[in-house]
Amino acid sequence: MFPFRLVNPDPSKPFTIGRKSDNVLQFDNLMVSRYHAVLNFTDGKWILQSLTQNSITMLNGKDVTTAILNDGDVILIGPRQLRATLRGADLTLLIMEREAESDMQTVTLTTEWREIEISGIGKAKCRRIVSRDARDAGNAGGNSGNARENRAEIKFAKAIVDEGGKRTRTITIASGDACRFESAVVGFRNNDLLIEAQNSGFDVFAQNVNVFAGKKQLLKGIDFELPAGEILAIIGRSGQGKSSLLKMIQGINSCDKQSIVRIGGVDYRKNEIRRRIAILPQDPPLRPELTVEETILDGARSSMDVRNFKQDALARLEKFCELFGLSGRKHNLVKTLSGGEMRRVALARELMGNPGLVILDEPLSGLDPYNSRILCTHLKQLAFLGHTIILTTHSYEALQIANKVLVLHQGEEAFFGTVQAAYTHFNTNDPQALLTSITQSKAAEFHESYKHEQKVRDSKYYFERTKLPRNFAYTVRITAKQWFRDKGRIAALFVQPAIIGFLLSQIFSDQSSLWTVAFAIILCANWFALSLSIREIVQEKDILRDKFRRGVSALSTLTAKCTLPIIFTMMQTAIVYAFIGSRISPTPKITLIACVFACIAVPATTVGLFTSTLTKNTSQANAFLPLLIIPQVALAGALVPLDQMQPIGRALSSVIWSRYNQASLLNILLERKDDIFNAIFAIAIALSFYIVTAILLHKLKKPR
Repeated sequence: MFPFRLVNPDPSKPFTIGRKSDNVLQFDNLMVSRYHAVLNFTDGKWILQSLTQNSITMLNGKDVTTAILNDGDVILIGPRQLRATLRGADLTLLIMEREAESDMQTVTLTTEWREIEISGIGKAKCRRIVSRDARDAGNAGGNSGNARENRAEIKFAKAIVDEGGKRTRTITIASGDACRFESAVVGFRNNDLLIEAQNSGFDVFAQNVNVFAGKKQLLKGIDFELPAGEILAIIGRSGQGKSSLLKMIQGINSCDKQSIVRIGGVDYRKNEIRRRIAILPQDPPLRPELTVEETILDGARSSMDVRNFKQDALARLEKFCELFGLSGRKHNLVKTLSGGEMRRVALARELMGNPGLVILDEPLSGLDPYNSRILCTHLKQLAFLGHTIILTTHSYEALQIANKVLVLHQGEEAFFGTVQAAYTHFNTNDPQALLTSITQSKAAEFHESYKHEQKVRDSKYYFERTKLPRNFAYTVRITAKQWFRDKGRIAALFVQPAIIGFLLSQIFSDQSSLWTVAFAIILCANWFALSLSIREIVQEKDILRDKFRRGVSALSTLTAKCTLPIIFTMMQTAIVYAFIGSRISPTPKITLIACVFACIAVPATTVGLFTSTLTKNTSQANAFLPLLIIPQVALAGALVPLDQMQPIGRALSSVIWSRYNQASLLNILLERKDDIFNAIFAIAIALSFYIVTAILLHKLKKPR
């Protein structure tokens, strides 16, 4: 990401811009005059006045001497770009810390190694290599410098990855070809290596896209092309396929073999491309018990290299909080924010990894006009910083910031082009009336007149190899924060076992059957473990899907999700046992009791997480609780001895961990030696469900 900063001129005094240090805004560049321009607030308006005749002062691409500033204007001071955001008398200047006309670096290559540096990648060395055919041609009197036979070889100090995630340290570029990096394009021509810095935004190319949900076709024949750093608004009435198109890019919906979708010139399903796409659904999934700062840094952990995270994450956090007006809310819990603030937090979280493409599904839905304008301003600022943006919308405000518009009608493309061209095509100048003007005849008219001459442009893309920060301990810590900030949940964790334990202590006595006592303890432990774990995945499934798409380990996440339910299940079961233990005579070793509790908690927790992974929402997950508890009651061998069960019942009991827990706990209460296989079988059941759950979670990241 190219660095930026925000400046707020004081309306009460002139805001001077120039090269000398006594200017309010100083640019140390020879193409900027000593006193280049000044901004004054006069009669309720901000006025830009050029003070130089030798250097460039432009407003929205036109030379100016004096001009009134409007919201969204782009000012060019020499080679430096500024974007104006106006809210009444308050002016904010977004300044790119990069020159608009950056010089291309040219390196003439020989067969000797030369040191270079590529933006976003780091140091490398390069040389020209000549194939054997070219050398033979030279020996025969031909031209040994034949450009077709020359190649540039580049060796990087650190490993890079291609779009599929394959690691390498060396690449070659044929003469006349180029390859792309996150912040640069490198080409080779006439023995010269050409290195040009570029924004990190992806261009998007779609041709004949047919979208399916299972076997049902949702969209047919969609074509569009969006340059990097521009905004595409997808509009249409409800149910026309807007969200379906975004879900295809996200990987939830599929497309057929005839469909071509290129992001940055690369198939959109490639791993490294998918990691660099930010996706915000209509209701962004946020953890309500985390603070704004924790939420944004959580996005950084799943998208930034560990070294960059340690060095730059806090600085980026401050930048985006300032950009999105969240600086005063950093330490507030997400659940205390308004809808507009939540969407800005979600957007800041996604931007921490510097995505090349930002996709938003109905970002303005449910927002009041004020918050809609604020969010639109921020989206325009992001495009100014180089991000490519695609959004679906019913709101006319989005059309005012869009560079292109794609109109969908009955699952097909009804129009694609500039916003002004859309107004012309649908015979209206009213953004609000545009949707009502979409008809089948207008769609057919567009298809007849639209000359589709797009050609597929494939690119070779390389990225800095990203090693994410360690995930296990962090996930345990962030889960613990959510649990402990929910006061009702924490109270239930301690009150529930105390009440249950007290009731059971009033039932059992020194004369009670230890068989029944063991069964009651096991039943309680299963209830605790399943109720603690059965919502852990499903309530965060959208968050986890996004994390896995970015490369976060599903295995470490699952292990972390197991940790707290297991610990608290053992603690709660120990509380219940403490009440009951005061009423029964055996006093077995605490270590043996703890081992049995672990053999109950581990399989019950993994089964709860397995169920949570399969279900679609928390209500559905809760509905499965009785179906998971009843087999533990019926098949454990406590109600009906195993030798009295029907054959099918005995067979099913072999995969019920409570059967082995019942035998173990009874042996310990009776102070008999326990069979080690009781623990082995219980843990084996847990391991089986753990592996299957890990596979299911891993599949969440793969596009369909």
